[in-house]
Amino acid sequence: MMVAAVLAVTAHVTTPATADDDRSPWREVWKWRETWSGVDVARDNWLIYSGTTVAPFGHIHESGPRLRAAGGFGQYAYAGNRSTDGSLEIQTFEAATYFGEVLIGYLERFGPLTAKAFAGAAYLAHDISPGDPDNLVSGDEIGLKGVIELWFDIDDIGFVSFDATWNTAFDTRSARSRIGANVTPGLSAGLEAWLNLDAQSDCDLGWDDTADCHEDDQTDLLDYTRAGLFVRYVWDDGEISLSGGVSGGSFQSAGDAPPEPYATLNWITQF
Repeated sequence: MMVAAVLAVTAHVTTPATADDDRSPWREVWKWRETWSGVDVARDNWLIYSGTTVAPFGHIHESGPRLRAAGGFGQYAYAGNRSTDGSLEIQTFEAATYFGEVLIGYLERFGPLTAKAFAGAAYLAHDISPGDPDNLVSGDEIGLKGVIELWFDIDDIGFVSFDATWNTAFDTRSARSRIGANVTPGLSAGLEAWLNLDAQSDCDLGWDDTADCHEDDQTDLLDYTRAGLFVRYVWDDGEISLSGGVSGGSFQSAGDAPPEPYATLNWITQF
């Protein structure tokens, strides 16, 4: 299962230029583009990613349509029982994963609440070596992807955020929630929780009872759940955040996947 790198973006409202302004045209004054990049590291896996969001008709932090493109590449390893006679035969696998997506969406502000919704096409690949026919998440697929991002400011105290994605490619789903407190102007810290699921996790959890699901093979996959801490610093043109904690994926017949540490570093720039 690919590590989900779901990005929550906060906003500072900047007063837009008006028709009476003697400054440069709004595209030279307002921030209407946003780029981000990051790295995610957990048990036997890593992922690097980058993306861009464009507000074609206004400020990046104000209501209006959005265009987004993103991509990433990573590697991971896992093990599983691949015996055909009922004995224990643990085999290890190594995989490369990469993705790309193009989405269109809209940002709307409701007082302290900022809501974003995106939809579009996504490409997702898992190149596993040696080949593993018992893993439902193998090969490459093109799917439809939907994204919801919510951010709620709690006065000057802090914020709550929730992000969710769903991709029909391998039925990949992800959710992340954060609650943060403002420590100083620009600096916040708090708690986060993740949930990462796909077609193989459904098999491990016993949700998939089709013939393609080999839940008795005890595949030790990657982190399905995460819980940790984060620290985040914001300035006029962007932000940087660092999070870390414990990840785990031991569900029913998913095999022995003990909790392991994870860390994520993310950097965002608006211009």
